[in-house]
Parts: sequence; structure tokens; C-alpha cells
Amino acid sequence: MSKHYFIFVLLCLALSGCGNGFIPVHGKVTFEDGSPLTQGGIAFSTATFMADGKIQADGSFTLTSSKPGDGLPPGNYTVTISASKTDDKERTIYLVDPKFGDVTTSPLTAEVSGNQKIFDFQVSKPK
Repeated sequence: MSKHYFIFVLLCLALSGCGNGFIPVHGKVTFEDGSPLTQGGIAFSTATFMADGKIQADGSFTLTSSKPGDGLPPGNYTVTISASKTDDKERTIYLVDPKFGDVTTSPLTAEVSGNQKIFDFQVSKPK
């Protein structure tokens, strides 16, 4: 077999569903006291890409880009976490310090790789 045929086969495999380069990412969000954040959303983003997920009642999350649970490509990401509810007077009550929900103020980052795909984050309540 020629070297070009081998490269062509590898390229086809890389472009197929099993080799899209995405890494499934999951983890858990907790408060400083160890209790889980029981609702909200989490996003991993760069200037050109974003994957997000819903935070479950136990604090767990799984990221989705285009199909459920597919994850995201390897790289360095800014992580944002937001959670709020509305009170009986229709006022927004933040469950997490709003700094975590803004890409310009969130202190959270993640380096996603084949070896690093489980992330646990700790957030604080609003002051």
C-alpha cells in the first residue's frame, strides 16, 4: 500500500463520527461548604467556540456542543457558571456570585485534553 493511501484512510477516520476530536466533559459544581449547586448552567468558551450544560440537582453537569454529551475540542477555556431564580415579586435572586456568570470576570478556567475531562468547580454565594 502506498503512503498516500494510508494517510487518506487516517484522514477519513478522523473526519468520521468517532474521530471528530471532541472530548466528552463532565463534572460537578459545589459551594465552598461542599454542598452542590442544585440548578443553573455552565459554559466552557473561547473567542470562537462554546459548549454548555445544565447543572443537575446533585451539582453534576455534562457539556454539549451540537449533540447531547458530545463535549468539546481540546483547548483552554474560560468557564462561566450562573444560577438564579425569581421571587414572588418577580425579582431575580442570584444563587451564585454574578462574577462567575460573566466571561470577563469569571476566575474559572479549564484546560481540556484527553487526560483531563472531569472538572469540579467551587463557587461562592452572592455577597
